[in-house]
Amino acid sequence: MRPWVSQAKASLKSELLRIIKFSLVGGANTALDYLVFLACFYWLSFPILLANFFAFCVAVCLSFYLNSRFTFADMSSGGNAGKLAKFFLVACTAFVAATVAVVYLSAFMPVYLAKIASIVVSLALNYGLSRLLVFKST
Repeated sequence: MRPWVSQAKASLKSELLRIIKFSLVGGANTALDYLVFLACFYWLSFPILLANFFAFCVAVCLSFYLNSRFTFADMSSGGNAGKLAKFFLVACTAFVAATVAVVYLSAFMPVYLAKIASIVVSLALNYGLSRLLVFKST
């Protein structure tokens, strides 16, 4: 087997493992985001936007910690301050997209279903942008 084929297989295997780890972290973040959102919206009677923002803030803190320590730990070195700033910008981008989705979709379906759909949007953006901009290998 040619060396580049072995290297490509190893790279693919590494990326698949990273995607699995990201999915596990994403599952924990999604559960936390969803539970905090529901608690704020239904129990504390926050408006949708405020409930979504508060849930986002809580989840983004857990997400950065777990992704930097678990998912992308092998990819890059350097200061966490720069990564945190980039991660926050990525999270804000995903938050805006998810907020637009939850507000728009809540006009057509129950809020709890609209929130689930918005989570899918957020997860896809978060992985892609985190991988390309925040935790890229140097």
